[in-house]
Amino acid sequence: MAVFDPRKDYYAVLGISFDADTEEIKRAYRQQARRYHPDSGHGDVERFRGAQEAYEVLRDTILRRAYDRQRDQRGLSVEAPIVLELLQSRKHLQPLDTAQMLYVLLEIRPQNLMPATRQGLNVALVIDRSTSMRGARMQNVKMAAADLLASLKPTDRLALVTFSDRAEVLAPSDFAANSRVFKSAIASMIPGGGTEIYQGLLAGLNEVRRHISGEYINHVILLTDGRTYGDEDRALAEVRAASAQGISVSAFGIGEDWNDTFLDDIARYGEGVSHYVRSPSEVRNVLKQQIQGLSNTIVQRIKLAVNTVPYVQVHGAYRAAPYMEELDYGRDNVISLGHLMVKEPAVVVLELLVNQHAMGDRRIVRLGLQAEEVASQKPIQLWQDVNVTVARDMVEEPVPPKLLNYVTRLSVFQLQERAWRALGSGDTAQASRYLEAAATRLFDLKHRELGQAAMLEVGRIARGRDPTQEGRKKLRYGTRSLAVPMQIER
Repeated sequence: MAVFDPRKDYYAVLGISFDADTEEIKRAYRQQARRYHPDSGHGDVERFRGAQEAYEVLRDTILRRAYDRQRDQRGLSVEAPIVLELLQSRKHLQPLDTAQMLYVLLEIRPQNLMPATRQGLNVALVIDRSTSMRGARMQNVKMAAADLLASLKPTDRLALVTFSDRAEVLAPSDFAANSRVFKSAIASMIPGGGTEIYQGLLAGLNEVRRHISGEYINHVILLTDGRTYGDEDRALAEVRAASAQGISVSAFGIGEDWNDTFLDDIARYGEGVSHYVRSPSEVRNVLKQQIQGLSNTIVQRIKLAVNTVPYVQVHGAYRAAPYMEELDYGRDNVISLGHLMVKEPAVVVLELLVNQHAMGDRRIVRLGLQAEEVASQKPIQLWQDVNVTVARDMVEEPVPPKLLNYVTRLSVFQLQERAWRALGSGDTAQASRYLEAAATRLFDLKHRELGQAAMLEVGRIARGRDPTQEGRKKLRYGTRSLAVPMQIER
């Protein structure tokens, strides 16, 4: 019985469609064989062998069915809703007594042939109306809320919640077609009081829960400019519970006074995004992009299981696109990746430590992906294997350019994250070294503004002063967006 390689597209080799019948397969093979046979005047041994391999598999009904099934599971068939592309920094390792680092990139993207369907939304907008929101901040938030309302379809659902010392549902969840109610609620927002995020978040989640459905993207958007005190754990527990129900949460901080670690945790546990809104005028654009992203969601609740052999350790797991962040790699070896949107692939980079000196071909990791297709609500299950060959001979292997590009940019994000952790533990000297290294790489990447921001914070730390909130957020969220193509600063 022939052995097949599911990574090879045998249909493409023979130039036939996925549903070709037996006669079409025979006819295509004969044409390829005559064209590339070594005895012909323009023979091509490799292409001839490739056509033979494809024919032997596709002409056999049982083999073809097994081949198609494995292509589906790997996300490589035409009918699969998403595609998985795997890249490794190298495929050959030497039998060393010490652990060797291996970088693995997994790109998750929709099939080019997938229809772009606009998904219905069930959204709650939760707005901080504390005293610090007076003036331009509240005015711009009102305009942003009005823009959000105008961008919704009549059949989308929206709820409007405000909070300070307590939460108030200004407009209960209703169809966006009833715009007069929402416009009145937006106009009635008046700043005043303190900041208790838990109360507002809970009210927003409860509004979304009232109409939660698989036909919607169920989501809460939190906007705040301040810090909450004493209710962080309750807020995160509520977000975790909502995520288990199918409700995602995003968090946006305006200005510099909010707790970036807390909002990042809300977004991480809520399978949403967090964002730094540097000025009030940016609020409108940020909310517009968020609604567009939610509307274009095609796959949701993505979970990536990283199953390693005993001699392989996951040293680090990172999202590298559409933005950068360190991913939780828990005891169950499962990473939550949230949603996948049209024309916005998700990229994960894994740092693996391989401690194996026995020679031979080995599968060292199986990556299993589970998700849900939004349009059909059908479950998706795919997998990809990471294989290496351990041999004494040194093999020259250039790192794939795409992987190298992501790892280079990711290293800058890692350096500034390590700097803040070192600073938090009191090691100012190490924090300065990390930030200086990050600045050097930012200048090399032509991101001068971010490089200068890093050096300013190094100077403050060297003088025994705390870093500025503005500088910290600028670096954290600026380096996070290095995955996105940016115009070179001049």
